[in-house]
Amino acid sequence: MRSEQGDELRGTGEERRSRLDTLQRERTAMEIFAGVAAHELMEPLITAETYAQLIQEQLQDEVHGKTQGDVDSLIRALSRMHLLVETLLHDARSVGRPLERTPVSIERLVQDSIELFGGEIRACGARILAADLPVVQGDAVLLGAVMNNLLINALRYGPRQDCEVRIDARRERAHWQISVTSRGPTISMQDRARIFEPYHRGTHERRVAGAGLGLTICRSFVERHDGVIGVAPVAAGGNRFHFTIPATKRRTARGGAAGVR
Repeated sequence: MRSEQGDELRGTGEERRSRLDTLQRERTAMEIFAGVAAHELMEPLITAETYAQLIQEQLQDEVHGKTQGDVDSLIRALSRMHLLVETLLHDARSVGRPLERTPVSIERLVQDSIELFGGEIRACGARILAADLPVVQGDAVLLGAVMNNLLINALRYGPRQDCEVRIDARRERAHWQISVTSRGPTISMQDRARIFEPYHRGTHERRVAGAGLGLTICRSFVERHDGVIGVAPVAAGGNRFHFTIPATKRRTARGGAAGVR
């Protein structure tokens, strides 16, 4: 009887070691992949950015209004892709490791997003209204990617003129709920149930190009922070995307605001 129990315990221990070895191999493989991806993806991006900036400098001395605008748009698009690749690589390299949480200012993330999407904001005359935003505990790179995705979605699917996006927060015990609200076509109940799934594109997404991964990335990054993300309709028309993040004891001063018109 004791021999059988000993065999069972040894078997359990061997299975546990085998699982740990498998996890270690997977983590090592992911780190290797991240390194290869950094080389294969970042190098052509940096090259494209460099040539686009050279063209921009050459056009400054000549009158090419539309061409200059097109080059500016190209540089902004490359900058966003550069940021996205860096974010995904950051996440890939942290697989299997505890999330490193530090105080993160949501107000600072919003300001960074406004700067990144300045061209799109000006193009549709958008107003970004954000005030009284908190400091939370999390990974600034991943939370920045969440904010970038939610803001660009609000701009893309909102009114083409006089667009307004409101970003606010409310305390829920040990968490903050961050909301991004905008006008535009209301997401149907059917789409709300699936909108965070990979490659899902809703009824009103035909006018916007994309792979349908932005909200999936948001959900992944929010869940890594032990938070939840969702979307709800707005009574006056539009949608409110919201996610929760662990709070800190400190908060930004009341009355602070970010805005671009």
